[in-house]
Amino acid sequence: MLTTLATLTAHTSRQITELAALVGLIGGLALAAAVFPAFRKAGLLIGGLLLAVGFAAIIYAIHFGVSPYVVK
Repeated sequence: MLTTLATLTAHTSRQITELAALVGLIGGLALAAAVFPAFRKAGLLIGGLLLAVGFAAIIYAIHFGVSPYVVK
């Protein structure tokens, strides 16, 4: 685990950030689908979990990796 934390490059950080943003988008869509009665419980559960996982991955990539937004 520590070697993974130490080897995040800018490219890897950017990929993790993009994937996490996509997971968060899917979570947001699941929360939006929870408006309909048929998807209420599942939409809230899945949407909340996906948003939490997406934001945790973004925090992981930004905190332990090289900033993907700095051009060298």
